Amino acid sequence: MLDVYSQAGNFIDRYGRSYSQVPSTVAQLGADFIRAQQQSGVAATAKHFPGLGAAGRNQDTDLGPVTLNVPLGTLRSISELPYKAAIKAGVKLVMVSWARYPALDPVRPAGLSPAVVQGELRQHLGFKGVTITDALEAGALRAFGSTANRASLAAGAGMDLILCSGQQVGEGISAANALAHALASGTTSSTGFATSVQRVIALRQSLRQ
Repeated sequence: MLDVYSQAGNFIDRYGRSYSQVPSTVAQLGADFIRAQQQSGVAATAKHFPGLGAAGRNQDTDLGPVTLNVPLGTLRSISELPYKAAIKAGVKLVMVSWARYPALDPVRPAGLSPAVVQGELRQHLGFKGVTITDALEAGALRAFGSTANRASLAAGAGMDLILCSGQQVGEGISAANALAHALASGTTSSTGFATSVQRVIALRQSLRQ
């Protein structure tokens, strides 16, 4: 958890889900924890990119849409600072937030946004590992239709793994079928799909060593 909480008692802090209000502290402790996990054979996941630390007390993406009007300069100097350290530490996965960040994309939640996933995370920060969505059934995605549509949008944004955590087998089947259809129909780039598959394979192989 690499969120830098902005106010005491806000959404991240009230559940004890942040190391600190100080970005450099979160960066150092987060990187240390990532190294410790991965040295023991666990693939660490850093979340929730680009950061949920500015979310108010009741701004929960599991329940509904969340918009964080954080200036780009603040996102990059505070919220994303721990991710720079995590990437330098070799973190294997990054989970992308379902909040919306108008400074990066005024329309889509981060995990459905090519500007966030491919632009900010991969191009700006240079992350080469595996991206994973937050829970696909989150209330923040109500405006984006069915499980199938959400999965297709996430894959199109550049997400490598789709997280279906509603404990309903049909959810995963629907997402998988949607991805297969998007690939077959050309809606999803075959090159991008193949690149995602290679990243996931590389992750799996690294866990066998």
